[in-house]
Amino acid sequence: MFSWSYVLEYFPEIIVKFPVTLRLVLIPFVVSMTLGFAIALVRLKKIRVVDGLLKLYVSYVRCTPVITQMFIVYFGLPVLLQKFGIDAYEWPAEVFVYIAYSINISAFLSETIRSSILAVPAGQMEAGYAVGMSGMQTMRDIIIPQAFKIALPMLGNMFIGLFQATALAYMVNVIDMVGKARNLATMGGHLLEGYICCAVVFAIISLGLEIVFRFINRRLAFGHSMGGRRKARA
Repeated sequence: MFSWSYVLEYFPEIIVKFPVTLRLVLIPFVVSMTLGFAIALVRLKKIRVVDGLLKLYVSYVRCTPVITQMFIVYFGLPVLLQKFGIDAYEWPAEVFVYIAYSINISAFLSETIRSSILAVPAGQMEAGYAVGMSGMQTMRDIIIPQAFKIALPMLGNMFIGLFQATALAYMVNVIDMVGKARNLATMGGHLLEGYICCAVVFAIISLGLEIVFRFINRRLAFGHSMGGRRKARA
């Protein structure tokens, strides 16, 4: 039978595992931003063979479930590394989740970053050249800041989505909040109460992240909404 007393009892034990969940979000997202940005820049160069391989990589990752990718990395990577004399069977399970999520999110981020850079008017690059800036300087100081504003809403959605996707990590023996809830259910026979605790934490954090990203979007005046209001008043 469901019991609220178990919810109160489980909550402190589950929230203690929040740092594990936080690592599962922050580390892959930082790696994915770096990898996704590199993929986007290389694809913008339109090197035929490299672009074809990266397009295949992005298409494969975007068309397969993240849980499938996680299992492939968790079970397949140790077998592959063993051929090179590397014993990955003793690695912590979290490492494989970092790798799987980094692969998954980087593919989506690369498309977001690439499309955001392409959305910046071509005249901005020409303006940089006109004032004597190199291609690298123009990209760094003019194109990327504008592309970041365009990409920010999608980056925020991906970050929240990755936070929620960490709930799958328990399937490869990572003891995060969901993994702890299942362990408590195994010992006490109450599964629903633990999941309710996890749902409350995920909902509160996701809502908080949504508010933070919305505030950042407003501060950056994304879409020139403030300018549009001033014109309307005039």
